Amino acid sequence: MEHNVYFTEECKLQLQSLSEEAQKKLFKHFVQPIKNGLTPSELEGKYKPSWEMEFIKTQMQQAFVQQAKAEKLFHYHFGFRYYKDGKDPKYGGKVSDGIVHIKQNEFSNSQVTEHIVFDVCLEHPSPFKVPFLKDKTKAA
Repeated sequence: MEHNVYFTEECKLQLQSLSEEAQKKLFKHFVQPIKNGLTPSELEGKYKPSWEMEFIKTQMQQAFVQQAKAEKLFHYHFGFRYYKDGKDPKYGGKVSDGIVHIKQNEFSNSQVTEHIVFDVCLEHPSPFKVPFLKDKTKAA
């Protein structure tokens, strides 16, 4: 299975406003390892479906989960500012404040998985949320 990383045009603009440290961590811990042939489960940081939440208590959270699953949205902890050990028994990998929001497209007929980065957050939001409107932007 081949994995490719793409960034939406809007996200490319967003990357330009990030510090050099954040840009380097994103490249070092996500883009380069995927380009080198690693799969998401082999990355240092946690790569997790955004619809898998421990606690779903409100209608807003239920809607979030439904949309994230339908859109195949994931998030990846890319080590900004630093990594710390994760505690998720189902999804291994380290966690960090810096995460990227990803729309994943799998093409079974071509054995290719696209990881389309549509947003970068330097502070892991709590409660967790996804900027859904940004995932509609075309990948470049």
